[in-house]
Amino acid sequence: MSILISPHKNSQIHNLISGKTPVIEIPDVLSKSECVLLCDEISKDYSTSSGPGLTTKIGTSLSSHIYDKANYFSNAQNSNQFIQNLFSHTISPIDKMHKILEHLFQKKISTATEYDMKYSDCLIRIHKNGDSVHVHRDNCNFEMSEYLVSEYRNQLSAILYLQSPQSGGELTIYDKQWCKDDECQRNPDFGYSSDVVDDVEHVTIRPIPGNLVLLNPNYYHKIGSICGPKPRISIGFFFAESSSENNLYCWS
Repeated sequence: MSILISPHKNSQIHNLISGKTPVIEIPDVLSKSECVLLCDEISKDYSTSSGPGLTTKIGTSLSSHIYDKANYFSNAQNSNQFIQNLFSHTISPIDKMHKILEHLFQKKISTATEYDMKYSDCLIRIHKNGDSVHVHRDNCNFEMSEYLVSEYRNQLSAILYLQSPQSGGELTIYDKQWCKDDECQRNPDFGYSSDVVDDVEHVTIRPIPGNLVLLNPNYYHKIGSICGPKPRISIGFFFAESSSENNLYCWS
């Protein structure tokens, strides 16, 4: 079961980081009408690309540039400007997400930088009919050691749902954290063998428009297959604590 934010938010956040709480779900961060307006903008004839897991996306992701640092920051600059323009005539979902996180953590949040180069602000993912995302985890500390964000502590993930599909597209989070020994079950293209979470307890979250989901992405998770012509649309980023400052930094 997901957990709604309560007056005991500090213990909930601690439990999310430690894995005692699999996910925190915050409802109605955006209204349904705001989600519709944003999806109308996103669904215009904009250029998209495919990322890990074969997801259609708008924006730049670190996972697509693990060994291509120079191009990552160049592409991040372009995509940040593009997404800023995309939301210039509507409410900014990124600002909404930042305000929620600042309230919960009582810390200032901003997009990470490295040698005056700005990381990607966010990633918009569009899952279409038949799309799914295999069992995987996200851990910049292990895989992105060439990047400054790999030094940050307690990496978490924030996902804001903007549109739900006709059916499917649920987020499943398993009660198992990745460890290095699991690399023997890694798939060549993306993700891990489903055996890595065989008989592991899990929770399932429906992609309800306007709801914000926070999870520890080092725990295995997947997205179920989308059914129908209406795509699943979400916007998200990772965030973590700086080891030297009392701040949060985000990236995608």
